[in-house]
Amino acid sequence: MEDWRRLVDKDLKGKPFSALQSPLEGGLSLQPLYTQQDAAAAPPAPPGVAPYLRGTQALGLTEGGWMVCQEYSEPDVARAAEAIRTDLDRGAWGVWLHLGDPRGIPAPDAAALRRLLAHAPLDTTPVHLEPESDPLASAWHLLDVADQTGVARAALKGSLGVDPLGSLARTGALPGGLDATLAQAAPRVTSLRESAPGLRVLLVSTRAYADAGATSVHELAWAIATGIAYLRGLERAGVSPDVSARSIQFAMSVGGQFFPEIARLRAARLLWSKAVAACGGSPEAQAMVLHARTASTTKTQRDPWVNILRATAESFAAVVGGADSVSTAPFDEPLGTPDASARRLARNTQLILRDESSLNRVADPAGGSYYLEQLTQDLARAAWAELRRIEALGGMEQALTSGDVTRVLTETRAARDKAVRTRKLPIVGVSEFPHLGEAPVQRESRPTATTPAASGPLPLRPVRVAESFEALRDASDRHVTANGARPKAFLASLGTVAEHTTRSTWTANVLAAGGIEPADAHGFADVADAAERFAASGATLAVISGPDALYPEWVPALTAALKAKGARAVAVAGRPGDHEAAFRAAGVDAFLFAGADLFALLSSLHQQLGVA
Repeated sequence: MEDWRRLVDKDLKGKPFSALQSPLEGGLSLQPLYTQQDAAAAPPAPPGVAPYLRGTQALGLTEGGWMVCQEYSEPDVARAAEAIRTDLDRGAWGVWLHLGDPRGIPAPDAAALRRLLAHAPLDTTPVHLEPESDPLASAWHLLDVADQTGVARAALKGSLGVDPLGSLARTGALPGGLDATLAQAAPRVTSLRESAPGLRVLLVSTRAYADAGATSVHELAWAIATGIAYLRGLERAGVSPDVSARSIQFAMSVGGQFFPEIARLRAARLLWSKAVAACGGSPEAQAMVLHARTASTTKTQRDPWVNILRATAESFAAVVGGADSVSTAPFDEPLGTPDASARRLARNTQLILRDESSLNRVADPAGGSYYLEQLTQDLARAAWAELRRIEALGGMEQALTSGDVTRVLTETRAARDKAVRTRKLPIVGVSEFPHLGEAPVQRESRPTATTPAASGPLPLRPVRVAESFEALRDASDRHVTANGARPKAFLASLGTVAEHTTRSTWTANVLAAGGIEPADAHGFADVADAAERFAASGATLAVISGPDALYPEWVPALTAALKAKGARAVAVAGRPGDHEAAFRAAGVDAFLFAGADLFALLSSLHQQLGVA
């Protein structure tokens, strides 16, 4: 290590070693290299042994693999039932039903739920519920359907989805409060533990937090805090923590940070085992049952085909992280109701990972990696600190109703939005490498449900990281509809091709991210030639790009000439440095450079061009 460090210090040429560290959301950072010195003094327990960091099954997923468990939220029961039939016929093992308006399947009674599950035999198909609101009604409806179809309770597998705090976060309402809801659920928890051991009554879903922009640390901590709240509430209702813990299913979103997401799922099992043990639960009760879904917040409406790649990486991370079941969202989900081809691609993503890539052949494939083992411990410690903070506030219900969760999410989104606006957090196909000429992917829009205006910190609002730049593209599309053409920029590239190509390519990429069509021109004889070619282009925005050395000579004169030829705005690519005052005095309106708030600059150019 000492030899390596000397070589690194030499290559850094005076920069601090900390420059090689990569910051992560949640206050963590990645080191440039992990070695045996980073490993724990004692290796973690093997798979199947508490605290289950390496998985809850001794053989991992090698016996058949994880459960391919697709999720459904179609606005029509018949269409959702047909999608379920197709998926089960072609490789899926289980179904996950997101129920209730405004974002789920409208199945308000047992009759509707029975129609929805017409092609999913309850004695052979694990069924998991996640109601948008009223956390108890759907659960009892599923039991009614089982009784009506003659399926014995002992044959049922899945989750009834009773998640009071999840409903509170999503809808802003929990009639009766947490303790009353858990008291109503308690008799079912006790009875079904005996009669239906394969059926978990309660659900801890982090969908609301993940969709609202939570970091990995916060999502993990709030999941464990929710589970603890359920253990305590059920204990007050007369159910032991040992029985309660065996009746809880977890569901978490997996985002785009590949290795941190693997570590987070491993840390989730570790922390839940620790929490259940502290409540008096047995080692068997400490085993977490974990469903993982690909994240919604990372997906885009623009160039949605890239979502296929995002979902593949997220599904891969979920499997390596040891999820018991995985749902891969169709790539077109942000656009509306997914079609059959998108569902097929999503389903086959997991089948390829399992059957062709053989990811299920090794128990805990991440185990033993110095990097992942240390990152797992780092995430666990950070999440445990956040859990203790939530407990000091009075628990997860108090954190939600007091506005603490909303405050944290607001701060997180502000930091993330800044990274998006400056492209430190790039979004392929949207803020980076956009394709202005892409053919739009059309899908049937979901019906818009009318919901009461929020009067407090809840409900939590779902967001996608791409929304800001997508808004610029939407404005550009409206401009096309109204005027027959996109807003256009005359890209005046100075110097030789070798001198201007790198900067001009970067600049064209930035303009396209704002829905502004770049028209590159170069090889100017003089300022007058450049101005004449601008006038002939039909553009009203000009952007000057080239080597810094040419700017003092060209920018003031060219800016004046461009303005004289009708340019509404003139921008310069690159940092102006000491020349900013002179360039602005000459009429330059904006400077485009790496690290700038490009969203704000593009929005300003939209205003000057009359794009709304």
